Amino acid sequence: MPLNNKLPKVSIVIVVRNAADKIEQAIKSVLVQDYSNFEIIILDGASTDGTIEIIQKYRADIAFFSTEKDNGIYDAMNKAIDKCSGDWIYFLGADDELYDPGVLSAIFKEQQNKEEVIFGNAYYLNRKTIRFGNMGRYSLSKHNFNHQTIFYPLSVFKKYRYETKYRIWADYFLNIQLYFKSSYTFKYLNVIVSRFNDMGTSGIHTIDLAFEEDRAKIIEEIFPWDVYIFFHLRKAFLWLQKLFRKKSK
Repeated sequence: MPLNNKLPKVSIVIVVRNAADKIEQAIKSVLVQDYSNFEIIILDGASTDGTIEIIQKYRADIAFFSTEKDNGIYDAMNKAIDKCSGDWIYFLGADDELYDPGVLSAIFKEQQNKEEVIFGNAYYLNRKTIRFGNMGRYSLSKHNFNHQTIFYPLSVFKKYRYETKYRIWADYFLNIQLYFKSSYTFKYLNVIVSRFNDMGTSGIHTIDLAFEEDRAKIIEEIFPWDVYIFFHLRKAFLWLQKLFRKKSK
């Protein structure tokens, strides 16, 4: 535990709609944590499948709960941020779980620098493998951090919010901005943070049309020159690889 015995408060946000078969396990994975200073914030998007009734069973352990229609998952996350009182914010998918009871203690056993964004690993349930490890600038040009492995200092959201026009990759856009265009640095901890449902919306190869439309502009305006060049060289290599495979058939 921190030497000054003052544990940082962690706000754990769950946004959900119609996840009656999963939400209870997500909540339980938080409640069994051996770390004492956290709060649970749940925003429900007007579920109709019994999700609300399950959440109500744990109402005494939830700092804030509301159920109302929203304009997508990132709109709900933005609303949830305003209800958080923690030093750090973590977003847990309604169909995901914290990996084990020691996750928060493992992350916050030492005081963390609030100018850093902390990330760890996720166990992918379908693939039965641990991903992604210690990502760097070139990895970020290929794919996003796993959202269920990241702890953001509250100060991030004093300046930034999720861009809601990106229905699937708003967190990717946020992370690109933070990594390349802000004063924050990203710190990797070799901790398995979550059990991630890689068959969910963000786990399968679903296309975010708005993000894809803006991708070239995002790359040009945000990526540093070396990452920009790496991205395009890799893109050309993959195109040639695909071409040669077609010809060899």
